[in-house]
Amino acid sequence: MKEIRKALILLIVVSFSVACSSLEDDEHYSRYNSDIQNNELKIVNMTSEDYIKTRSDLSDMNDLFLSDSIYKQLDAKGQRSTILVVTNDHFKMPDAKNVDFIAKSHISDIEMSPANLSNGERLMMWHGKYVNVDIDSLGRAGQIINHIMFNNATVNEVIKTNNGYIYVISDVINTPTSLYDYINNLDDNYSMFKSMVINSGSKIFDKSNSKIIGVNEQGNTVYDSVFIYKNALFDSKGFDMNSESLTATMLLFSNDVINSALNDAKNRLDSWNMTCDQDMLRKWILKTAFYSKKYSASQIQTSKDNDLNSIFGTQWRTNIQKVNAENPIALSNGVVYKVEKLHFPNNLLIYRLKDWFYYYENCTDEQKVNYFKTSNLTFSQIKTAVSAWTPLAGVWPLHEDRVLIYAPEEQDGKKGFQLDFTLIKLHTNADNTTKVVPYLIPPGTYRLAMGFVQNQNLDITVSLLVNGKTIAKSPLINLGSSTAYHYDRGSALSNCYPEGYDVSAMIHYNRKARNYDTDGGPIIGEVAIPDTKGDGSPVQVVLRIKCTDWNGQKKLTLNHWCLRPTINNY
Repeated sequence: MKEIRKALILLIVVSFSVACSSLEDDEHYSRYNSDIQNNELKIVNMTSEDYIKTRSDLSDMNDLFLSDSIYKQLDAKGQRSTILVVTNDHFKMPDAKNVDFIAKSHISDIEMSPANLSNGERLMMWHGKYVNVDIDSLGRAGQIINHIMFNNATVNEVIKTNNGYIYVISDVINTPTSLYDYINNLDDNYSMFKSMVINSGSKIFDKSNSKIIGVNEQGNTVYDSVFIYKNALFDSKGFDMNSESLTATMLLFSNDVINSALNDAKNRLDSWNMTCDQDMLRKWILKTAFYSKKYSASQIQTSKDNDLNSIFGTQWRTNIQKVNAENPIALSNGVVYKVEKLHFPNNLLIYRLKDWFYYYENCTDEQKVNYFKTSNLTFSQIKTAVSAWTPLAGVWPLHEDRVLIYAPEEQDGKKGFQLDFTLIKLHTNADNTTKVVPYLIPPGTYRLAMGFVQNQNLDITVSLLVNGKTIAKSPLINLGSSTAYHYDRGSALSNCYPEGYDVSAMIHYNRKARNYDTDGGPIIGEVAIPDTKGDGSPVQVVLRIKCTDWNGQKKLTLNHWCLRPTINNY
């Protein structure tokens, strides 16, 4: 036996004489355009099992493999493999219940040479989970030792055997939990987020994997029940939090972060004299937390405008939101970043601001003068132009088009008109009475759309003013035969319906579903409401509608206006 061992040791020492011929593999080298440092790779003429058994410093790992019949399973498979091992000084025998899991977390059916490893890839191990491969710049240049990592462990040695590769690593492989297990084990500091996720799905009895253990007194079969977690919300996006084939990023929100963000949102809305459903905000957190790719620290926290889109299509702006990018939490099928400060976007708190010119009839005489400043216009009437209707009764509310109509004060065909209209809304008091109040519009970018009536044959411009200064002006708009500006049936804009309205579904019930409560016709594609005080304070906004020639028309019909926040209004 001593003679054999000496021969084996001698073989290991002299084996580099054949190293070059064994590494002639263009596919290996083409990945980095650099040769592997041959003095870092040992080549032995024996199996991986035999080699491990020759190393006294690997005896503990050898005992682990023997106790779990790893070698027998390797023989039965009869294929090449990659084996990760640690020396005795870095090894601790796991509890009996974890022996199989730990042993199999170090074996892969895929034979991977150092040259075939690439930074960021994942190696499937026998325990059904992946090990992440990380290679630094020197590793990518061909150096192996201390420059390649499997999960938490650094490569210290590499041995090429007759049936695969052995990597001696610095630590036992620490296999992170899956995304679902991680969420399920969150502590009370994350109870709000945990509930959002878990309660969005349910546990279902898995009959096929539940063993029959008897029959009860009523004659019903009794099972040793197995339950599986199913989540239709995530399944519809192909996002299985239990799947090891998933490569995901999750944002983690603590109770403190969520409550702070909700309070901030309430304060902002109060200052704008607006409201928002907090349950909707919580749902946004759930839908914004998950991404179908693994983002790096430099991608998840940036200094420039950059949006990440979640699996549900929500917008996460990486230079405004704050996460702990320096301390990612590695999982078996993804990575988690803790959110340190959450900002609910303006375009979430404000879906759109849409209101009506007919509020003229709700104004006091003083308000009519102040909010509807006219030149060569005289009030004619307010009437319902389109009776209240809905594409689906009981699902969407009745909606009407009620209009404000002006006539010219003077019939001089060459004299135009001007209306300076302050954006106003009806405010409901505590006693359910209403009053007209000006809108307070938060700073940010918006799209302006409006509705009039077709066939007015008027050429107008629309400007927006803040504190008497023009901040945006439309091109010349003709209110001719086009239906684009016909009440609020505008078809020229996309993303123009009420929140939650799916026109493709509603068209099944009503052929006019596309006409329901849209933003209207395009006026100004993007207008920036200024931050006049530098503290985010909202401002009153005036719409100036101007026409230089009545063109023989006898009336001006006004239906509505709509400001919809853009994606940059964050």
